[in-house]
Amino acid sequence: MKTIGIEAFLSWAYCEELPKAEATTVEIGSAVMGSSWDAVSRQGELMAEMVSDGRLNSYGVVPLSASYGAPPHPDAFVLHDHVHQLAGMDLDLPDGWSPLDGLALSEEEQADAVARAMPRLSTLQGDRLRLRFKPVELLRRFAILRSAPSWEFERPKARFVMLHGKPAWFRKVPVEGAFGQLYEQEVDGYNPKAKRPYVGAYRKTELDPDPALAVIDRAEYEVWHAALGLLVESLRSSGELSAHEVRPTNRPARPWMPAQTVLACGSRLT
Repeated sequence: MKTIGIEAFLSWAYCEELPKAEATTVEIGSAVMGSSWDAVSRQGELMAEMVSDGRLNSYGVVPLSASYGAPPHPDAFVLHDHVHQLAGMDLDLPDGWSPLDGLALSEEEQADAVARAMPRLSTLQGDRLRLRFKPVELLRRFAILRSAPSWEFERPKARFVMLHGKPAWFRKVPVEGAFGQLYEQEVDGYNPKAKRPYVGAYRKTELDPDPALAVIDRAEYEVWHAALGLLVESLRSSGELSAHEVRPTNRPARPWMPAQTVLACGSRLT
């Protein structure tokens, strides 16, 4: 039995072994189409020779013409099956979750960044927030790229908000709402006729780069790392591998934290 890290094992299967399998086709009327996964982008990711028509095989990778006649290793098939078992991985966000340690942000700045990132990260199902990321897609994508999701992020700096290259000004004005109640609404604070800000106008700052982008990247990393852990457990407990013994990744679950917190896998991310 060969001991191999789970990341190397995934790359071996999806870059070297499963591309040996046949291409698949889908017939629609008189037309013959390849898989819906973008073959052009896969060619760049694989950096491998493609068959002439660029169709993908049953495992979502571009077949290697030079490998025809040499079947994939049985352990590659086992791995692929276990990867797709993670399609049912149930991931929801715990209360107070924030992956912005190390960026010197205040609690208010972190909460604002997480709130702005949420529409791109999750969906509300009942009373729980569920992550949009698909572990199966993440595992396969980064196996083919032979890399990991990016999590490093430049420390944001505050800068004044600009509009069309000029300082932006703001002011609050009373607005009548339902039932005649008044509330304040923020509007443009620059007077174009007088060519100066209105009395009482103010400027605002924003963080650059936007930490909401770090929230998205680091959430992807956490899901990917959790999926790796579940995959190792699944492969080990099944005893189906014939020539490989997998070991967990050496990467920390949350590398941006000074003291590492182990990410719980399965029904919840904590």
